[in-house]
Amino acid sequence: MRRTQGLGVRMLTVLRQVAAERVPHRWALGLGLRLLGVLIAVTGPIRVAAAEEAPRRWALVVGENQGLAGEERLRFAEADAQRMREVLQEVGTVPPERTVTLLGADAATLREALKGLQARLAVEASSRDWLLLYVSSHAGDGSLHLRGTELPMRELVDFLKGAPVGVGLLILDSCRSGLATRLKGLKPVAAPVTMEASDLEGRVVISASGADEYAQESDALQGSFFTHHLAAGLRGAADASRDGRVTLEEAYRYAYARTLESTLVSPGGVQRPTFRMDLRGRGELVLSEPNQARGRLTLDVKTPGRWLVVASASGALVAELEKGEGPTTLAVAPGAYRLLLRADEGYLERSVRVPLNGTVSVGGTPLEEAARLRLARKGGAGSSLLLAVGPSLTSGLVAGLSSIAGLDVRLVREGRLFSGVDTSSLGLGVRRGTGSGVAFQQTELELRLGAGPHWKHGAWTFSGALEAGALAVFQSRIPDEEARFGLEPLALVTGGVRLDVRSRLSMLLNASAGGVMAKRDSGTALVPRASASLMVGYAL
Repeated sequence: MRRTQGLGVRMLTVLRQVAAERVPHRWALGLGLRLLGVLIAVTGPIRVAAAEEAPRRWALVVGENQGLAGEERLRFAEADAQRMREVLQEVGTVPPERTVTLLGADAATLREALKGLQARLAVEASSRDWLLLYVSSHAGDGSLHLRGTELPMRELVDFLKGAPVGVGLLILDSCRSGLATRLKGLKPVAAPVTMEASDLEGRVVISASGADEYAQESDALQGSFFTHHLAAGLRGAADASRDGRVTLEEAYRYAYARTLESTLVSPGGVQRPTFRMDLRGRGELVLSEPNQARGRLTLDVKTPGRWLVVASASGALVAELEKGEGPTTLAVAPGAYRLLLRADEGYLERSVRVPLNGTVSVGGTPLEEAARLRLARKGGAGSSLLLAVGPSLTSGLVAGLSSIAGLDVRLVREGRLFSGVDTSSLGLGVRRGTGSGVAFQQTELELRLGAGPHWKHGAWTFSGALEAGALAVFQSRIPDEEARFGLEPLALVTGGVRLDVRSRLSMLLNASAGGVMAKRDSGTALVPRASASLMVGYAL
């Protein structure tokens, strides 16, 4: 702009010199007039462009826990919508006045919100703006399930395509929402997505799951896997370029990889987010700018590691992230936080306070060492497989054999089965003993299944379970009698404690009490049964 102003001043000087006949050549007058015309042509558009408003960002965020009759009520859909709204306003540069939020809505309410937003966009929006629609709810058969009503996903896609904005982005965190990416008008994109797309125009649809997959919630994350990882990515975890901005490509790559990893061993099956787009132009679509946030938290540890960021006041999990190589900066609200890094001896914890309009950095030798020795639990937050082996001692079933020793092998899975039950186990025990008084040998083979809750406290894990199974009993070397065999049902109540002692290694102490329906000469009888085992575990 300064160069064009200087050019205009020089042209006026030339014209004055010509008028005063200081420049004798007549062609100078024509040249000056032509250059002045060029100046006007150049500066005019610059003034117009400067007067244009910057691109604006709009958002419609919807969360609904209740689906159709007979569908299990979701626990975190509305909380996920609130989480996404906070992220969009804090780091996505979407102001509150251009954010529409529906927490609890049926199809008619959502249609009214779309109608109102369409009318407002027609008056206020421009082709340089972009719009984001986010929905977390039940879905199936190509429709959203909202408080006993259905809204075809086609309506959302059509609304997005018809909105008077340059870029439109639809994010669906719903079961089988991948059907929306099969609708006509958009191109399928296989993960990982790459693009050259800011002078961009077009539409993008991202679904949390495939067309035949479940979008799953996590008690540990207090939200859905996909929305949690997408929100953490937008706060800065996905900023692979370390430039303080998160692009569409970075956000999708991060959310896809973390959601896939978190659901590998989930009871609901693997969940693969899907992506379709129709974008034109070159550059990058920036979804968030964590470097512009009011508060920033830097995990200044070079080694990769899995971190938990928890708000101290509410106890809410702000982010659970797999930090890559080098420091990572997250945009968070100013306040107090607890940071937990999985270490050899459990969790290393630090408390920090993020200042208003500032950055706090957390690092140091203990955290760096913890990152190197961290326990990498595959399968996502709150889900792990453990194989344990060790000796056991069990009460006997017959006279002359008060106890019997053996070896126990257990496979334990920590991961939610249903409400209140997040641990399941498969146990196999082999025992052998010799009777006193009347000499005989007894061999037992025990198989049992169990399920129950567990509680974590640092490196310690406490669990309880109801177990049921079968006990095969072999008696041999009985004087003047043939060998005997019996197959008997059993039921037990089990309690256990586990201590993580080294990377992937732990010690387990279990105790059980219950009964066995044992055969007797006169029929069957309920025989009390108690056992204890001390085992070494290895995280798979």
